[in-house]
Amino acid sequence: MDKIDCINTFISVVENGNFSHASRNLGITRDQVSKRIFYLESLFNTSLFIRNTRKMDLTRSGEKFYERCKVIVKELDLAAHDFVYDQKYPEGLLKISAPHAFIQTCFSDVISNFLIKYPHIEIDLMFSDHSSHINPHKFDVILKVEENIEEQNTFILNTYKRSFYATDAYLNKYGKPKNIEELREHSILLYSKDDLKNNIINSIPKLTCNNIEMLLELCKRNQGILFAPDFLAKKYEDEGIIINYSKTLLNSDLYFYATTPYGSRVPKKLELFLNSLKQYFSNYH
Repeated sequence: MDKIDCINTFISVVENGNFSHASRNLGITRDQVSKRIFYLESLFNTSLFIRNTRKMDLTRSGEKFYERCKVIVKELDLAAHDFVYDQKYPEGLLKISAPHAFIQTCFSDVISNFLIKYPHIEIDLMFSDHSSHINPHKFDVILKVEENIEEQNTFILNTYKRSFYATDAYLNKYGKPKNIEELREHSILLYSKDDLKNNIINSIPKLTCNNIEMLLELCKRNQGILFAPDFLAKKYEDEGIIINYSKTLLNSDLYFYATTPYGSRVPKKLELFLNSLKQYFSNYH
């Protein structure tokens, strides 16, 4: 039996004088009123009313319980009001953890646009490449770009590819590898050592660096073949500085997703932020 329903029924009996008046006030039967009061008395192993033929007086325990119940109901009403207000007018602090790679994308545009649109929301943003070391309960949302999704309570925002990039000049000089085995003959530039774990890259990289600008600079100078997430290389590919020729080799999928400690019922401010991310990166991809 729902305790809140029973508490509201108890308050109605006290304020309306008896079970019959309370049942009419609540729109339920007198028997339902009686069962709810009996449930509370059984739960606390005490009598709440002194029953007589004319009216129902509260016992000493009933008087104390009535005062407590009034506070409980008032606090519930205030909490409900706050929840409705927060849903309609989102505000407060939003704590976000994001991959370090996002510094090198248009992520600053996402944050700037979001803060302009929702000026009453504050953001505490931390960049890290060590998501496994992050305490998930210290953040409202942790953004990740991974090959596999192992967590629960995740929101997939987009999918990406890891692709091979090089300049025309490099490929003309050293030849275009036709398969993964032929990559052994080339200098490989890697964004992350994680790419070595699943044998996608089976040769020793010439350079591993989590700064896409440096990797692209070496790639532009014909120093090797770059293997990196496409959202990091997209700008340079669009400008024609490098070309993506992974169709002749392989594409490795990546998931861009968010994890939260809230389950499926996220706060309104977080819901708005996730929607902004999904919309922005679906267009950016």
